[in-house]
Amino acid sequence: MTSVPGRLLESRHPLASVYDVALMDLDGVCYRGTDPVDHADEGVASARALGQRMMFVTNNAAREPQTVADQLTSLGIPTQAHEVMTSSQAAAAILAAELPQGSLVLPVGGAGLRAALLEAGFRLAESADDKPVAVVQGFAPDLGWRDLTEAAFAINAGARFVATNLDATLPTERGMAVGNGSLVAAVTNATGVVPVSAGKPQPEIFRQATAKAGGTRPIAVGDRLNTDLAGARAAGIHGLHVLTGVSDARDVILAAPEERPSYLAVDLRDLSEPHPVPVQGSEGWWHCGAAAARLVGPALELRVGTRTVNLDLDDQPVTVSLDAWRCLTAAAWAAVDDGAVLTGDQVPVLEVVAPR
Repeated sequence: MTSVPGRLLESRHPLASVYDVALMDLDGVCYRGTDPVDHADEGVASARALGQRMMFVTNNAAREPQTVADQLTSLGIPTQAHEVMTSSQAAAAILAAELPQGSLVLPVGGAGLRAALLEAGFRLAESADDKPVAVVQGFAPDLGWRDLTEAAFAINAGARFVATNLDATLPTERGMAVGNGSLVAAVTNATGVVPVSAGKPQPEIFRQATAKAGGTRPIAVGDRLNTDLAGARAAGIHGLHVLTGVSDARDVILAAPEERPSYLAVDLRDLSEPHPVPVQGSEGWWHCGAAAARLVGPALELRVGTRTVNLDLDDQPVTVSLDAWRCLTAAAWAAVDDGAVLTGDQVPVLEVVAPR
């Protein structure tokens, strides 16, 4: 396996046998709301069979680890509570490093947030009138105006402001719902105070999760470039992007350097596969398997064997192989790093299919 900053990496062996722990995102990777993601159970089982440990790392702060573990188990992914790391736990750890045990904290969120703060040794305030020294805001589906207003009162009175995460949206079985970051924005708008964020893309949650799993060589697995993969880069670890959630194949091709994944996958089954890396040849072509791609002027070109593939830009999906996606991504990233400008208008909508 080689390492090139900001480029795709090669793994001649299955990732699950190279990295000792997978820091696995949940929403969009293992499930969508109450529905399972296709092949997630199979992917996790195969990775575990190769010796890889799992740590399920989520920005969702509403639920306790046991509740998360129970849902995963019900979806065919047997999980213990100690294999779950929530952003509520990360937020509590941040405060525990700065405040005396027993400090009074106002939780604005669900049962998972309250449990994490209690476990960390804090006392819980019920309102701003209790004069808490800190406010921690996390997602809960029943949060309302009164909750956000109590947070604003406390913060305006001088309480420290910590958010479990700043995700603007939350994937559900019905589509993208309002996420914690959107609710946090309302409190920030009312107070002028920007919180410290404990969740992804901040690196601390990855470090805590790796330590909790006893890992020394982690890989982050996610579906969202600006949280999962940006967080992996911020934490200095490699990341695997899967196409089962928020960021699609075109998003990856257009990814900013600080959000680029190290490996590309269709779904979690690719944890148990080797990952070839595109190699640059003559005339700007990047080759991987039977595919090759390059950027010529404003246009991406793709070849499969001796056939040139028409990359239709009218928003009709173009079906390509995983190797072809790797080539298109490598060609685009290299060109951008050399000063080219690439926009969404130059990149087709892709439907990526992996050989099984």
